[in-house]
Amino acid sequence: MNARVVFLIAALFAAPIVHAQSIASTSNGIVIAHDNVIELQGGWSVTGLKNPARIIVSDTRVAVVDSIANELRVVELESGHASRFATGETPIDGIFIGRDLFVIERDARALERFGADGKLTSIDTAADPAFMREANGFIYVYARVGGVLHEIDPRTMKITRETRVAPFATDMELDDGNAYLVDARAAKMHVVELATLKSLEDIEVGVVPVDMAFVKGPTPISARTLAVADPSAKRVWVVEGVQSLTQAVTRGFLRGLLGAGLFSRGASQFPTGVDRVFIRGNQWIAYDSASGTLYTFTKTKSSAIAKDIGPNAFALTPGGVVWWDNAVRRLQKLPD
Repeated sequence: MNARVVFLIAALFAAPIVHAQSIASTSNGIVIAHDNVIELQGGWSVTGLKNPARIIVSDTRVAVVDSIANELRVVELESGHASRFATGETPIDGIFIGRDLFVIERDARALERFGADGKLTSIDTAADPAFMREANGFIYVYARVGGVLHEIDPRTMKITRETRVAPFATDMELDDGNAYLVDARAAKMHVVELATLKSLEDIEVGVVPVDMAFVKGPTPISARTLAVADPSAKRVWVVEGVQSLTQAVTRGFLRGLLGAGLFSRGASQFPTGVDRVFIRGNQWIAYDSASGTLYTFTKTKSSAIAKDIGPNAFALTPGGVVWWDNAVRRLQKLPD
């Protein structure tokens, strides 16, 4: 493994860097956590947290996580009523299912449920739980050190199944059928079928791929497409997801009939090494954590829109991309 790959992976696996601002788009508007304040733009404002590392969103609530102080604050979107909770060591990610909040705690090696009824329930995970996603009524937690993928029933808080994938993946995303895990060291995406928890054929992509987002779902003539950030190549690759041999042959036949030709991979070039990618409709956004540069891009080109932006100080909204400009202490916006 070359020195560039080792450096990039080591940086990704370091302790989370917490900046003073986090932004999230909600059904009630934009929520901003900054300067010990959590506020709904144009609405309520409540006491916040010192190190707002992440905002987790549901239809009715938000949770702001402080990964250093091991605490979180849950706020009702309508009223602004807030509750404070202590967590296990190093909470880094979470999801709402209904009104229950589920949080993974990296150094505690645990998944914790903060029930809407006030009850707390915890379950142990394998070492270094890093990513959690929900699909088909289950929570999937990936632990990096052993490459363990847990399937957890959120109602019983028990592990129902688990499997081993490659260790040290740098991102995990789920659709209804598969889990995609980005493996920077191998320059591949590993795919696990959720119905069986069996590994499917790997997808080779880029030089040091580290993050991915779904571009669009499958169609009669193409498989699901994915955008993959590769900081070493300074590119975002657009590739096809998994499909069966029968699906590939059928789609190839239909493309031939329509004169569409074979699927062509895209590759946007960037002046710096982007390591995160976000897709929402026709909004394609990439981010370089090292320089704090935010880009908008297409399948073939890119353009910088803001610099010196914290890693969670921007959000994609129905009206465009917004970010916190620390120089003027207010939100900026690029309309859709």
